[in-house]
Amino acid sequence: MIVPSFKALGLPSVYSSLKNIEKQSRFGIARAITKTAKAVESELKQEMRSKTDRPTPFFLKSTFVQPATKQNLVARVGLKDRLASKNAFSAEERFGHHFTGGARSAKALELYLRRAGLLGRGEFIAPGAGARLDAFGNMSRGQVQQIISQLRIGLDPYAYASNSNRSRRSVRLAGRIFWARGNARDGHLKRGAYIDMGPPIGIRPLLVVLSATNYQRRFDLPQIAATTIAKTWDENLRRSLVDAFNSSK
Repeated sequence: MIVPSFKALGLPSVYSSLKNIEKQSRFGIARAITKTAKAVESELKQEMRSKTDRPTPFFLKSTFVQPATKQNLVARVGLKDRLASKNAFSAEERFGHHFTGGARSAKALELYLRRAGLLGRGEFIAPGAGARLDAFGNMSRGQVQQIISQLRIGLDPYAYASNSNRSRRSVRLAGRIFWARGNARDGHLKRGAYIDMGPPIGIRPLLVVLSATNYQRRFDLPQIAATTIAKTWDENLRRSLVDAFNSSK
């Protein structure tokens, strides 16, 4: 019986070529996925600019892209969480309700007021007519500090307490801030913070108490992603694969 035998030459070279094809393919695909994710983020930022009145730089910088890799062909687009934030409150905590709907998280000043027993757990605040607003429509940081100081609701209630002439003069110039509990003792003022500027301005509302509200979703990230992927994926993949194989050594 004759049994034919064969000897394949150059198999190591074939294996090496196939391995390189797989490597460059995964590299190109990862690059295409990342480019598409960045396009999704760009479209999201456009909506954030167009649908928000005077968006703050912090708000516009609140998104992130986690790129895909050859080992993990998945990219993520979203809001920065606490691990990625240098601020006391992450972008996810501050702006998440705009992307998911529902109730928003409490702000720092609201937490101080709750801890002092002036605000209920399900209550929030909004600037009143006497509030000083910054260029983005938010209460100025200086006035927030005045509220914390005069109401003594900070972590150390007596940190800013002073009976010096300078302190009393500062209060006269900035206005005396007080909290009304909505009873006869406060002249039946509605619950909230007020500022007394003296004659001729008088008393003006500073913080208005609001009940918990459910926000409508403003930014539909899944829909933005689906639309952007449909428009950009094919071209991103083609270009990324061409670049990957052209750069192969």
